[in-house]
Amino acid sequence: MIWSFAMAVLTLNTSAPSSAPEEISAFPLDGITLPGGDAHDPSIAFLDGRYFCTITSGNSFAPTKSSSDMLSWRDEGPALSAAPDWLKTAIPAHRSVWAPTLVKVGDLVRLYYCASEKFGSNTSYIGVAENRKFRADHPTEGWADSGLIIKSTAPTDNFNAIDPDVLVGPDGRNWMVYGSYWSGIYLIELDAATGLRKSPTEPPIAVASNTGERGNPLEAPALAYHDGYYYLFVTYGLAAQGVRSSYRMMVGRSKTPTGPYLGYDGKPMTEGGHTEVLKSSPPMFGPGGGNVFRGADGDLYMTYHYYDGRRYWTLDTWGRPTMQIRKIVWGVDGWPLPGLPIGATKDKSNPSPVGKWIHQADFSQPGIIELKSDASAIPADPKLPAGKWTLNGNQLVITWPRADNPSSPYVDTLIFDPHSGYYVGRNQAGRVIRGARASVHIQ
Repeated sequence: MIWSFAMAVLTLNTSAPSSAPEEISAFPLDGITLPGGDAHDPSIAFLDGRYFCTITSGNSFAPTKSSSDMLSWRDEGPALSAAPDWLKTAIPAHRSVWAPTLVKVGDLVRLYYCASEKFGSNTSYIGVAENRKFRADHPTEGWADSGLIIKSTAPTDNFNAIDPDVLVGPDGRNWMVYGSYWSGIYLIELDAATGLRKSPTEPPIAVASNTGERGNPLEAPALAYHDGYYYLFVTYGLAAQGVRSSYRMMVGRSKTPTGPYLGYDGKPMTEGGHTEVLKSSPPMFGPGGGNVFRGADGDLYMTYHYYDGRRYWTLDTWGRPTMQIRKIVWGVDGWPLPGLPIGATKDKSNPSPVGKWIHQADFSQPGIIELKSDASAIPADPKLPAGKWTLNGNQLVITWPRADNPSSPYVDTLIFDPHSGYYVGRNQAGRVIRGARASVHIQ
C-alpha cells in the first residue's frame, strides 16, 4: 500500500491516449499477463482444490478472484458485503478494506484485512473474519467477522497497522507481520484458536526498519517458511505511480520467527539489511505488494502486482497494475530466487546449457551470451572478455574474468532448469542473475 494510492486505486480509464509508449523488453518473460489479472496487492491461497486471490480496491470489501490453474482468473465478488460494525464505528466513511489476505488454519479459513482513517495518517486498524465452512463453489458465503486485532494511533504510535500477512508455522503457531512507512515492519503472535492477538500486553517485535530515505519506504511484508528458515519478504520504494513506480522486492531470513532477519551480507533487516528478489525489468515496472503461498504441488510461489508499461492506466499514467505469479527457485545458498512467471511456455527438455542465452545481471538491460561445447562463455559484445562455464547436476557456474582484478573473477552460481530453458542465481555480491533461451516465450 502507498499513500498516493488514494487517487489511483484500480481506476481504469478507457479513454487512453492514441498510442502507447515504445515497448521495451529488458527480459523476454517479464511482460506476461494473466486473463482477469488486473490487481493491486494480490494475495493467493489454495483452498478446497482451487486458487483464490484477494486484492485491494478503493470501493469494495476484499474483492475475490479464483482460478483452477493460476493462469486464468475470474471475479467472484467481495468476500465481505460491507464494513464490519466495529470498523464502521472507527471509520464511518470507509468504503473498502486494504491488502486482504486469506489463510487456512486447520479446517477453517481466515481473512485478514486493514484500513486507515485517511491517507497519510497512521491511525489504522487490522481485523479478521473467518469462514468455518469455506466452499470453492461459494467463496464469498459464510464469512463472520471476528473483530479488531491491532490498531495504531497518530501521533502516539510510530508504526502503521496495515498490510497484514499471516504464517502458520511448522509447529502450528500463527505469526502476523504488518507495517508500512513510519518505523517499519512488526511481528506479533496470534492465537490459533481465535485468530486474534495472543498476548495483547506484549509489545510488537520490530523485524525490519524503514530506511529513512525519502522515496524509499518499507512496506507490504510477507512471511514464509522453508527448510529450517523463516523468510521475511518486504517491498521497498513507491507504488501506484505506473511506470514511475519504484517498488522492488527484498527478503531476509531467520532461524526463528521472531528474528533477527538477516540479509545476504548478514546485516539485520532492522539495520537496513536485505537481499534482492525482484526489481523493475521493463515492461514490468515496480513489482511488489503480494504474498507467498503454497501451491497444489507443495511448492512455494510468490505473487505481486507490477505496472505494465505497455498498457494505459489512468490520469495520463502508463503502467496498469497487473498480477503476476512465479514459483520460487531456491539457490544453492538457500536464498529465494524468481522463477519463470506462470504463463511461460515450457521449452523442450534439453539437459545441456550449450547454446545462446539472453543473460541479465541485476535486472539491467540484458545481453546475448553463448555457452559453447568447449565450456567457454562468449558474450556477443566483442569488447567483453570470454568466460568459462561448468555444470554439476542442476548447478551451473559461469566465471567471468576481471581486467581490474584478475585474481577475483565474477562468479555466477545458477540453478539450471533443462525443462524450461531458464537459469537463475546470484553472483558473489548477491545480485540476481537470470538467463533464458530464445525458444522460451510468452503464451
